[in-house]
Amino acid sequence: MTIESAQAGFMSRHRTMIMVLSLALFLPPLAFIFQISTGGIDFCGTWCPRMFYAIRNGAGIKEVVGGIMRAYMGVTLVGAAVVSTFFLGRYWCSHLCPIGGAGELGSRLVPDKLKIDYSSIPAAPIRYGYMGVYVAAPLLGLGSLCCNYCNFAAVPRLFGAAFVQADLAYFFRAYGVINLALFILLAVVAKGGRAYCNFLCPVGALDALSSLLGMKFGNRMNVVEHRCNGCGKCIDVCPTWAISMDATAKIDQLSCMPCRQCEKACPEGAICYGKTT
Repeated sequence: MTIESAQAGFMSRHRTMIMVLSLALFLPPLAFIFQISTGGIDFCGTWCPRMFYAIRNGAGIKEVVGGIMRAYMGVTLVGAAVVSTFFLGRYWCSHLCPIGGAGELGSRLVPDKLKIDYSSIPAAPIRYGYMGVYVAAPLLGLGSLCCNYCNFAAVPRLFGAAFVQADLAYFFRAYGVINLALFILLAVVAKGGRAYCNFLCPVGALDALSSLLGMKFGNRMNVVEHRCNGCGKCIDVCPTWAISMDATAKIDQLSCMPCRQCEKACPEGAICYGKTT
């Protein structure tokens, strides 16, 4: 076994533990990462991973650079996620992101009969259509989707509402109610818990593009076609509905995360994590 496969095996075996640890590091009441680095308690301000690349109409170089400098930790976080994904795969989205992790872990507590299956909806057109609106709207002077409709703001406040009055008050405003509804409908009661990630996360959209562009450089989920018998068990367990079936299973790298649930479910050992050919 190579060092790479041993590391991947560790990440796969302990994925739930890693997601729980990420919640403790990034979300209230602990939020160790924020408290240690900047003294904050959430992803807003210095840690914002979304606002710096949504440039407002009429902004000059000074304003753009100023936005990047104000959110320098968020810029660092997104940059690290995109670069690591290019070479290693989407571990930020599948294991480390506390926002996606909160939705997926929450969905595991909901009975299957109450979950909404979004797998019939093509994720990529919606994801990049939303991404286009997200970037273009402020450029055209039509307002911004950055703050009011941001799960990186809503989910930490949801965890902090029991401790901070301002976080509780957030959910008595219209955009707070909408954000809470989106988190419930697209994460907690979504099959797999990752519909919000698949549809409405600009960071995830960038990360997915990095995954696709870096396919020849890093490890990805792959199908060994001659072993696949077309049973479809991989499709049933994929949280991002990234797998389709033709003569054999096909994996869409724009949606796939290396959660490796498909690998565990495959009775023929036809799905593996490694270099693409």
